[in-house]
Order: sequence, then structure tokens, then C-alpha cells
Amino acid sequence: MKKVLAGLTLTGLLLSGCSSAPQEKQYTIAEATDNGDTIVNEEGKVENLDKLLSFIKDVKADKESELTLSNFSNRQVTLNKMKFDGESLTYELTDGKGEERVNMSCKSIEERTGSISLQECEGDSPVIGLVQVSEYQINKTKASMNE
Repeated sequence: MKKVLAGLTLTGLLLSGCSSAPQEKQYTIAEATDNGDTIVNEEGKVENLDKLLSFIKDVKADKESELTLSNFSNRQVTLNKMKFDGESLTYELTDGKGEERVNMSCKSIEERTGSISLQECEGDSPVIGLVQVSEYQINKTKASMNE
């Protein structure tokens, strides 16, 4: 009986030791705000839209630029990192812990009625939707950028 209890105790200690492994730190809205990211929050509201619109303007003007769009919807965190070096546009999608999911090149970024997306991308998804935002919000943000 003592051997059985000792075996169960040892098994319990081993299992509890495995479950107490440190969890990787998840990227937070506070960190995204501090880093100046464009943010899509849990309600789907876009914050710092001006930074995304400036990035689009830079790409169209062949000016080097980079941007991180952090999405915090559906209890998942994804970071959409875009970089334009004056010639090519690269896109990297990582999860909130920094694990890369996608890395590819795209030919352009477009603002269309209600959405902003990457176009003519390599691989299985030639169009990558980045954010849905009303035309009113886009125009309002553009007007405030021009002031």
C-alpha cells in the first residue's frame, strides 16, 4: 500500500511540475499602443488609422515605410507586419507570442470602399484583407491628417 501511495504521489508531482511551465507572454493592447501600432480592438474598432493611411501613402509614393497592425479580435492576437523598402512590399503575420505564421511579398496595398488589403501576394492568398473600416472613418481620418 505504501508503494502505491508513493507511486501516486510521485506521479502527481511529475504532472504538476509539467503543468507549471512558464507561459509565453502574449502581446497586449498596452504594448501595441506604446509601440504606435494600428490596432483593431475586440469590438473591431480601428485605432491609429492615420498610421495605416500614412503607410499606404508612403507605398504609393515609393517611400520606405513600415507598419504593424495588431489585431485583438476573437480572443486571438495577430500582428500584421508590413515593410516597404522603396521597391518591394513584404508582409509577415505572427501570433501574439511572436511565432511566424506567414511571410510573403505583395505588389501593392489598396484602400477600397470599407476595407484595406494587400494585393497580388505570393502563395495561396493573392489578396490579404487587413482591416474593415467605414468610408466615413477613412475620410474623417484623412481630413484630420491634412489639418
